[in-house]
Amino acid sequence: MLDNLFENGGIWFTVPAIIGTVYFLFQIFMGGLGGDLDLGIDADLDFDGGIGHGDAPSAEVGVLSLQTLSAFFMASGWSGFAALRLLGMDMTGAVLVAVVAGVVFAWMLMWLMRKMLMLQNSGNVTIGQAVGLSGDVYIQVPPSGQGMGRVKLVLGTRQREFNAVQSGADPIATNTRIKVVRADATTNTLTIETVS
Repeated sequence: MLDNLFENGGIWFTVPAIIGTVYFLFQIFMGGLGGDLDLGIDADLDFDGGIGHGDAPSAEVGVLSLQTLSAFFMASGWSGFAALRLLGMDMTGAVLVAVVAGVVFAWMLMWLMRKMLMLQNSGNVTIGQAVGLSGDVYIQVPPSGQGMGRVKLVLGTRQREFNAVQSGADPIATNTRIKVVRADATTNTLTIETVS
């Protein structure tokens, strides 16, 4: 059985296939295909350290990254071996099949990983981004200096609620359309006015 993997030119495909497959599986099980891997060290000398990789999409999957190289070796090795043994091709044909399959598989992995990394979004929004947006009063906003109400508005593709104050003399009733004129990040409060 093992002789079939390594004799009559099979070694040229089997070794890269095994190396690529082992490394590819290691990456999957250890979170190396786009996941995070952190290592913390704590010793008696009160030494703390951390090792991690960045989350930048450009740093994750490049043309000559370990992910694409392992995918290339895995696909080219197994497809070249199959062409040599199962299809009965000569060495030249098997090498051609191996190279084409390896390039296609590595390109597909690179394309797929880049598409997945485009889905990453920090989700961080600041209250300052609400200035100029319109929304609705959720809980009545009392006149200036008499307390706070609540407003709801869409900020960063999500509906959010904020405390709100106003500078007018009349209360702003629930469900009234408003516009944000100022945001105070220290008190997490919006200053609003009605939309005419």
